[in-house]
Amino acid sequence: MLGTLLKIGKMGIREYLQYKSMLFIFTLNRIIEVVVYIFVWYAIYNQTGQIEGFAINEIATYYILVVTLVPMSLWGVNEDIAYSIRKGYITRELLNPISYFTYYFGKELGEMGFGLLTAICTFIVCNIFWTVLMPVNIWAFIAFICILLLNIPISYFLQMIVGTCGFYTNATWGMQILRKSIISIFSGLIAPLTMFPIAFQKIANILPFKEFFYTPINIYLGKIQGIEIIWIIGKQLIWVLVMYLLAKVFFNKAVKKVTINGG
Repeated sequence: MLGTLLKIGKMGIREYLQYKSMLFIFTLNRIIEVVVYIFVWYAIYNQTGQIEGFAINEIATYYILVVTLVPMSLWGVNEDIAYSIRKGYITRELLNPISYFTYYFGKELGEMGFGLLTAICTFIVCNIFWTVLMPVNIWAFIAFICILLLNIPISYFLQMIVGTCGFYTNATWGMQILRKSIISIFSGLIAPLTMFPIAFQKIANILPFKEFFYTPINIYLGKIQGIEIIWIIGKQLIWVLVMYLLAKVFFNKAVKKVTINGG
């Protein structure tokens, strides 16, 4: 199973790297985003003299890491799934010797692999122009990586739900934008969550998206430590299971509907 996933993932990475310029263009795009975010927050800091809970060098590191991690959190295969359904390719994919979920998870790993390449390139270039803080210790870095790895299945199962909407409508673009918007708002991508109202933070604490950016970066910076990290990992494991069950139920129901309609 693991070997099959890795082979599909490698195929996905090769597909992106067929044109070498793609890595350069995507990395350049990430760097421009970093510049915009940092200049905005520098301007805010110069006007107010403070940023809620963050020193100026921490906020720079925060957004370098945010933009670096965006491909691994917002990119995905939901568009491929919706396209497959719309064009009727799903009938062939359902007959593959590997399960539909496994096949697209392999493709997701390919997306993540290319995203990781752009992340590394972005981080290296940004480190030349800004002083990027290093993790407070090795354990914080390990916890940072663990949280990021747990985000991959959560993001994937959410994409399966969004992509499966293609069974019901020919246009899933709106659902894809909604997915990215919800993640952007509740993950701390737009702004650190400490800057939002308390009621908003309580909702973010329940949802899994806070762990996409805000939580792992705060672990990286040493703002979250000890037993709290264990609780966060436990929360993410629960969300992995919840999102898996939702994706399976939604997909199985959609497939039956198409079969009944003769699709």
